[in-house]
Order: sequence, then structure tokens, then C-alpha cells
Amino acid sequence: MVATQSDSGSHDSSLDAHFQQALERARGLATVVEGEARACEEAATLTPKVVDAIRDSELMLAFLPKELGGHELPPQHIVQVVEEVSRLDGSTGWCFGMNGLITGVCAAALPQEGLEEIYSGDPARLLMAGGFPPMGRADREGDAWRVTANMRFGSGILHADHVACTAVEFSGDVPVMDGGMPRMRTFVVPREDVRVVENWDVAGLQGTGSCDYHLDAQLLPDSKSFIASALVPLRGHSLYSLPLMSIASAPHSGFALGVGRRALEEIGEHAGWRQRLASQSKLAQRKSFQKDFARAKTGLDAARALVLANYAELGAAFESEDGVQIEDRAKLIAATTNAYEAALDSAQMAFRAGGAAALFRDGRLQRTLRDIQAGAQHIVPSEESWERVGEFWLGAGIPAMI
Repeated sequence: MVATQSDSGSHDSSLDAHFQQALERARGLATVVEGEARACEEAATLTPKVVDAIRDSELMLAFLPKELGGHELPPQHIVQVVEEVSRLDGSTGWCFGMNGLITGVCAAALPQEGLEEIYSGDPARLLMAGGFPPMGRADREGDAWRVTANMRFGSGILHADHVACTAVEFSGDVPVMDGGMPRMRTFVVPREDVRVVENWDVAGLQGTGSCDYHLDAQLLPDSKSFIASALVPLRGHSLYSLPLMSIASAPHSGFALGVGRRALEEIGEHAGWRQRLASQSKLAQRKSFQKDFARAKTGLDAARALVLANYAELGAAFESEDGVQIEDRAKLIAATTNAYEAALDSAQMAFRAGGAAALFRDGRLQRTLRDIQAGAQHIVPSEESWERVGEFWLGAGIPAMI
């Protein structure tokens, strides 16, 4: 049975040990994840070997509330764990980060009755897909909800146990308002009860299986749902009391930093022996490459430092009397977007320097470029993120998604 006691107010003296253990376990996935990366792309989803390795690693404990036996690592630690997995393969790191986030948020927010049923086995092996953007409607029907939703980008849905499906509550033809926003309710639905359209045929992050998924006027219970538009954690308070966008930025930053780091590692290894046909020097000896490599590495290192520093500041603000302010959140969104752009610069430089040989699918340079380009299309690190941060910093308004 899932525990109910809360220890969120006490300092976890083993936190650093859990973090170091998670890093070691992430690195320990290398043989399986790197060996299966091409097969994941060909299958358009993570292979069973990779999924089993993630479950067996118990890395999901990083995201799970302490009340469920999880480690509830702070966001700056989650960034680094996701970074390690993403360095091995972008698709695997993306799924691990997004599935971990969803599994952890649902564990924190579900009513006890639903929690007991869904997390009754080994929570460390549970994987959830889906998300929190509202792409449907939920109508009250007795003591349950009738939900119709057409959702997209269900990363990891083909190997998930449950799916988080978010809809707007309606009363008749009118959305139920929660302050100035429609009230959004997330339902946790068994994977077999969700209609999935296997349409993930894309240029990057091919192995994530981020398919469309649907609920067709299904009747769903209150006990397996929670209000996502104003998330109130019932457990996991040290992590899930933070703003949801701030938590979501952690796996995003980790993904970008890991992929960018792998691109630089790959071209750095190539530079010692690769010599272009028209060049008299190996790549590592060419001044233009030395300059580009140093610039890209410095940019990525600086982006990583900014992400970790801003998460440390967010944690300090959370513990302070004033709590987390919008300035803290804005700085974090900016740091996450900057991490994506630094990783994209690194991958583009590495691919360009690799020459025609970088085109082949059995090499990693093309995969790092495709994966970071695909990840950068997400709403979290989009151009609109800069606009929202700039709007706030210029005093022009208070944007919603920050």
C-alpha cells in the first residue's frame, strides 16, 4: 500500500547520495541505450530493451515523491540526471525526462484513492505519458466525467502504463473558469483505454513515439483526476509545490544540455583524425575549427551554469519568506531557452565540421542535430518564450505561461 505520511519538512541527509546514485545509474545505461538508438529510430518508439533498462534502473525515483519511496530530487539534480541519459541518445533522454515529469506530477496530485490503485505496484517501474496542455472537454456526469479529447505529442505513449489526458471543464456550453483561466482537469487513464494513432513519422526525436492520442466520450472517475490549472500537491511538497512550468523546465534543460554535449564530444573525437579532402591539416589543427569549437563549448558550458544557478536561486526563493516570484520564473524560462539555443549552435557546428561523412545514419552527429532541432520546436523553448520573458522584463505585462 502507498504510504501517506509526509516528511517534506525535514532535510533529507541522503539527497546527495541519491543524486550520485542516479548519475551512476544513468551512465550505466550506456551499453543498452547507445546500442539500441538506431533501432529506436527505426521502430519510431523506444525498444523493449531500452524501456526495460529504464524500469530496472529505478531512475524514476528521482521524480517520485518521498511518500511513495521516491527521492524527489531538486530540479537542478533532475537537470543533470536527464542530461546524462540524453547524452546517450536524444530520444531516450526525452522520453525519460517527460515520462518522469508526468509520473511524478500525477503521483503528487492524485487523490489518495486513485493513487492507491495506480501506484499500488512498484512505483519506480511505472511509466506515464501524455501531458497537461488542455486538448479536450470534460463534462460532469453524476459522480464522474464524460471526456472527449484529441491530443498530440504523447511522447513515450507506446510503452506507457498510464496516460495523463488534460481537458477543460465545461458546464453546459461554457467553460468553468478558475480565476481568469478555464479550469483544466487532468485524468490518468490506463494506456489500453486510450486510442493511439501511430503517426509519428518525423525528422528528429524519431524514437520517442510521440503519437496522437484520443479519448472518445469516455466516462472517467473523479478519483483518477486532479485540477492541473491550479496544481495543489497532496504529497511531494518540496518539489511539486514549485510552479509547474518551472518543474517542466528541468527535463527540458537536461535534454538540451545532454544532446549538445554529445555533439561536441563526437566532433572532438573526430577532430583528432578527420582530415577533409581539400585540407592539409587534421580538423583539430585548423584554426577556424579551434575557434568554432572553443566558442561552442564555452556557450554550452555557460548555458549549463546559468540553468543550474537559476534553479539554485529558485530553491532559495522557495525556502524564503517571500517565496518564488515571477522574476525567478522568468529567469528560469530564459535560461532553459538559452540552453536549447546553445545546444543547437553546438550541434550545428559539429555537423558542419564533420563534412559529408556526418550525413550517415550510423553516425551520431546527424542524430544530435536532428534531435535538438526537433526538441527546440517545443513550446517551452520556443521564440515565444523569449517574447514572454521580454514582455515581463520590459514591464509590458504579466504573461500567462511563465
